[in-house]
Amino acid sequence: LWVVLAAAANVVRLKPDICHFHDLEFVLAVPWLRLLGRTRFVYDVHEVYPESMLISPRLPAALRPAVARAVDLAEKFCARFCAYVVTADEPNSASFARTGVPTATVFNYPRLALFQVAPERVAELRRAYPGRRILVYQGTMAANRGLFHMLDGMRLLKETEPEALLLLVGLKDGELRAQAEEQIRRDGLDDHVAILPWVPHEDVAAYVALADVGLAPLQPNPKFNKNIPLKVFEYMACGVPVLAADLPAIAHFIADSGAGVLYDSTDAAAFAREAQRLLRDPAGRAAMARAGRAAVASRWNWNEMEKRLLQVYAELEAVGSQ
Repeated sequence: LWVVLAAAANVVRLKPDICHFHDLEFVLAVPWLRLLGRTRFVYDVHEVYPESMLISPRLPAALRPAVARAVDLAEKFCARFCAYVVTADEPNSASFARTGVPTATVFNYPRLALFQVAPERVAELRRAYPGRRILVYQGTMAANRGLFHMLDGMRLLKETEPEALLLLVGLKDGELRAQAEEQIRRDGLDDHVAILPWVPHEDVAAYVALADVGLAPLQPNPKFNKNIPLKVFEYMACGVPVLAADLPAIAHFIADSGAGVLYDSTDAAAFAREAQRLLRDPAGRAAMARAGRAAVASRWNWNEMEKRLLQVYAELEAVGSQ
């Protein structure tokens, strides 16, 4: 609350022509700020906030639908006082249609310069995993992002692919890691799962690039049915084929590009089956890797999205000059 109040006070003090903001909490202040000045506001919506309430572990399950509805009503009402809404997903853009505010979808695609991986660095990292076939997951982890589903899948996969190794990059939460390590011990996965709680930011792409397959096993729920996981495009940018949940927000990107395989992310046997098929098909993986890299290089990158964002500002400038 104090951060929002301080930011609002700065808007009143500085009187900017445009205030581009990212936080749900701040949109609640916009109607009042519009009464106090002529600043125009651009609401940059990174998340589907009502749907996030439906899966929030901080809320009692019985209260989640009511909280989600309240958040939806409040967010859309306050957004009406904005000059523009920018979202990262088309379904989220559609949800703002009833506000009547101009809306643009600026996908959170990767910046290509961050994924120019030095082959010698990848080779150096590979030496730590001799003879292994690596499946990588990098980024935020949780049960609803498929952490324990991947472990269930590895329990099955190791029986047919003993050289398979699941590399979990970024499992920092202590309680979650303890739960994962307990399952790893229980299922005899010590030689088939490696946890890296932290790696230097500049090394993330290299850890992805050393993998044979990149994983995006999000579990079906209202949030992930709309939000696109950035990691899918990061895998593509690194030239790694993708094994991804068959969810609406992801599916058409994989189908359009040919960059990977979709599967039922509620089924550990499906995970093991599709992972095995990919690991046994080097030619297929190479074709998927090329297709994904080409799609990101030509379409799904920040250089292209930057043009969209600049167009938003061109429209704001045109309206402001009238």
